[in-house]
Amino acid sequence: MVWENSVTISGKVHFLKGQSEGETGTGKYVQFAVRQDSEWEKGTRRDFLLVRVYDEGLRERLRLKEEDDEVTVTGTLRSSRGSGVNYVRCQSIE
Repeated sequence: MVWENSVTISGKVHFLKGQSEGETGTGKYVQFAVRQDSEWEKGTRRDFLLVRVYDEGLRERLRLKEEDDEVTVTGTLRSSRGSGVNYVRCQSIE
């Protein structure tokens, strides 16, 4: 069986406060969140979807973004081996 794991998310750039850089066995990364505001019966729901960017070229593209810029990210959904936190491993930023 071949597993499917592809993710496309869009929203607004949200830079994380505190530790936004890290390193795993895969290499160094920068992380940020894609903020999605959704209307629902009790008002507005705000989700922050964690993204890790390992590729240097993509990290440079992220540096050109500002807080609240619209963004679309494609990648794969992963979980950290240490903490189990889910994140999108970024393959492209538009």
